[in-house]
Amino acid sequence: MTAWRERARAAEGLGYSAIYVTDHFDTQFGPLVAMAMKELLAFTRMTGDLVRAMLHCGKPIISAVDGIAAGAGAIIAMASDLRIATPQAQTAFLFNRVGLAGCDMGACAMLPRIIGQGRAAELLFTGRAMTAQEGELWGFFNKLAAVDLLEQEALALARRIASGPTFANGITKTQLNQEWSMSLDQAIESEAQAQAICMQTKDFERAYRAFVAKEKPVFEGN
Repeated sequence: MTAWRERARAAEGLGYSAIYVTDHFDTQFGPLVAMAMKELLAFTRMTGDLVRAMLHCGKPIISAVDGIAAGAGAIIAMASDLRIATPQAQTAFLFNRVGLAGCDMGACAMLPRIIGQGRAAELLFTGRAMTAQEGELWGFFNKLAAVDLLEQEALALARRIASGPTFANGITKTQLNQEWSMSLDQAIESEAQAQAICMQTKDFERAYRAFVAKEKPVFEGN
């Protein structure tokens, strides 16, 4: 973990963020057995706040998964906008294996939208691990990368996105999340308004001028 923390600090120095999750069943869940209902609800709402923060942060989030992402680790991968994994990676929504429901931190709402209702139901009812190959085939993972290339691939994707129109990317993330609960007509109108806002940005002007000059635009996020 020390090496990964050092890499996280290096990534943060470049303007990226990194989260590393470890699951220790005895220390994390042991105290829950003794809690009253009020305390338990405060705890489960607190865990859901993490997903809300990821959805509403205004920036695309990339998860790079190696090894086993289980429980909260699987949720963090699910709540990310883009996911890259090694061929050995496994993702397990194993809540029912510890006597809990699969509906944790938004899993029953988000996972079916990513991999489909039937596949999500299987994973949430059984708690079995989804292999990296299944994850790529089902659309959970955007791509697989060798272990020694995982960090490089994730950072390359992050740099590519960060070099784009970051304000517009934030609008895209907002629309992707908000349109879950919209009708098609509502979504079309919402996107018309969002795009009109983006057309007022300096980045849109920069892209136009670069196109006329046959140059690559340099975006500044405003």
